[in-house]
Amino acid sequence: MAEQREEKPEYFRDALADFMHDAASGDAVRHLVDLGYTTNAILQRLDFPTPRERVEKAVYRRLIEKGVLLEELPVPEDSLRRIRLDVPRGPGEGQVRLMRILRGQIQDNEEEHSYAACPFGTIRRNREARLAAMLDCLTTRERDYLLGIPWPPRVIYHRLDSRMLEMAVCLATQPGREWRFYFLGKGETMAINAV
Repeated sequence: MAEQREEKPEYFRDALADFMHDAASGDAVRHLVDLGYTTNAILQRLDFPTPRERVEKAVYRRLIEKGVLLEELPVPEDSLRRIRLDVPRGPGEGQVRLMRILRGQIQDNEEEHSYAACPFGTIRRNREARLAAMLDCLTTRERDYLLGIPWPPRVIYHRLDSRMLEMAVCLATQPGREWRFYFLGKGETMAINAV
């Protein structure tokens, strides 16, 4: 019984904090996410001091609301036709080829039905150095964007918009990990290996 009494004040305190955050900066955060700002850039633009963790959660919620992030695919993965593609690793020919292939798939499926699997939450836990090495090919702004999302400890799917397409091509042409893309309009999944 005593445990329940202790939980209630925490619940109400958290609910009040969420309400205050939403009233003070929630609309601004959502607007800045819609404009493409990273979490770091949003934190610099807010007039009301807001903890980073709260802004990250608001960014994540907004990306989910807009369908930029999917927590689950809308169809079972095993129902998708599988395509496997090996590309040359590193910048150059492999990136040009992969960009051309992915743009074609996005055009055929529409952006709203094209996603990249993002395993960042599975890597972040206790392996920050490994994640930093994986993201090393990205620009500072691209790293800020990805690291400003509080990835849950599972694979999440990011829409292949122009921002994610650039990052995905860079990441998928790095050796050591297979990258998966999902084209739901045509019911396909594509596994990319850099060789």
